[in-house]
Amino acid sequence: MTGNASGGLGWELVGWETDDFAPHVTGLAYDEILRVRDLFPERDDELLETAVYVVPPERYDAMRAAVPRLEFRAGLEYQIGGFRLSASPAHRE
Repeated sequence: MTGNASGGLGWELVGWETDDFAPHVTGLAYDEILRVRDLFPERDDELLETAVYVVPPERYDAMRAAVPRLEFRAGLEYQIGGFRLSASPAHRE
C-alpha cells in the first residue's frame, strides 16, 4: 500500500549477507510501518524514511508480533528503511 497515506514513500526490510548481497527483501506498507516504528526509539523521524536502521535479533519477535507476515532468515543481518517512490511517467508534469 503506497497511496496518499504514505506520502509517496515505500519501505523495505532487507536481509543482508556478508558480501553485500541482499537475498531477502520484504516490502512494508504504511500501516505496517506505523506498527513497527516505535520499536526504533533511536529513529530520527516518524516514519523511518530518512535513514536505514539496523534490526537486531532481539527485535525480531516484537517485529513479528506487530507484522505477523515478517520472516527473519538465519545468517542474515537485517535493516529497515524508507525511500521515495519515483513517479510514473503518467503522473509527471
